[in-house]
Amino acid sequence: MEGTVLPTEIAKTPTKSQCIRLLLIEDNPDDALFIEEVLKIQDVYPVIEIEHATRLREGLTYLGQKSYDVILLDLSLPDASSTDSVPRILSHCPSAPIIVLTGLDDKDTALESLQKGAQDYLIKDGVSADLLIRAIRYAVERRKAERRAKVRAAEEREDLIFTLANDLRVPHIGAIRAFDLLVAESLGPLNDEQKDLLLKLKESSHEIVHKLQNLVHLYRIEENGQKFLATPTDLNLLLKHAIEDWSYCAKQNNVKVELESELSEPIWLDGNMFKKAISNLIHNAIKFSHAGGEVKIKCKAEGNWIYINVEDNGRGISEDEQEKLFQRFWNANDTIRHSNGTGVGLYVSRQIVEAHGGEISCTSKKDRGTTVTIKLLKVCKIRG
Repeated sequence: MEGTVLPTEIAKTPTKSQCIRLLLIEDNPDDALFIEEVLKIQDVYPVIEIEHATRLREGLTYLGQKSYDVILLDLSLPDASSTDSVPRILSHCPSAPIIVLTGLDDKDTALESLQKGAQDYLIKDGVSADLLIRAIRYAVERRKAERRAKVRAAEEREDLIFTLANDLRVPHIGAIRAFDLLVAESLGPLNDEQKDLLLKLKESSHEIVHKLQNLVHLYRIEENGQKFLATPTDLNLLLKHAIEDWSYCAKQNNVKVELESELSEPIWLDGNMFKKAISNLIHNAIKFSHAGGEVKIKCKAEGNWIYINVEDNGRGISEDEQEKLFQRFWNANDTIRHSNGTGVGLYVSRQIVEAHGGEISCTSKKDRGTTVTIKLLKVCKIRG
């Protein structure tokens, strides 16, 4: 067989439970029949499901309908050149493992196909059952190894993000405390201009800490499962503290924030975690309100349920954006609403609310404002 060498680590016999879905794109009926007959009698895989296309266009249609473990591709199709078949398939299915089939006089073209993304090539006149199955095993196992490597890389990247986010919080928290001391004139009197500048610096550090904390919460929730500790909590007081945290942001944006609550009794919550969820919503509402706008936080009890609405009269959200609003890292464009510009804040809020056995939803109208609603049982059923 002409082609690449099968690495030792992927040459192991596949498990008998493994079934392979194969797409054959071949216009020569004799070659197609030979390949199909060989695959029917092979004993490496319990089943190889074969679908046969005689044109590249037909093969692309198949690829648009389902995924395949391996693709056998003839390089001399009537509706494609030998040099663009592989790129056209990969443009439709970037992860497709492709084995190209070529004639003795097309070795250079076959090598070019490898450079463009094919995994292996076979010379038709030299194809045997063993060589064909060996090439298929190579393509399948190599693709699995690549996927595992991508998963490991993603995990390592998230570990790094968590470590950096966790470490970077400390100096910014220290800076906020220093700004508080300076603004309180503990180290000497200040004029109004100096105080205003220090408050702006404090708010900038607060924004950074807010983003870093969301990343840390995200990692802990998804990696290890954030532990929640429910205690009787004064929700009104919690909301007041969350509003106070963003008071300077509201002042800078000329946005009025009001709390209207019908609640009178404590409810069982993890106060620290739930404050993070509410804080994200309040910050989001302030950030995307018009200057001179108003944000209202309304709490009411109906039967066994408690409803918390965070309302603004800002620019609103389209229906398409509403469906994606609480997704992880979603950031469609610069008009999207999310709490901190990273697509993390509202996702974290959803995770916290759902861990309390609650629900979070959004209603909005363009240029009319947005309402995010949290629905909780009076006695929360906390997971974890």
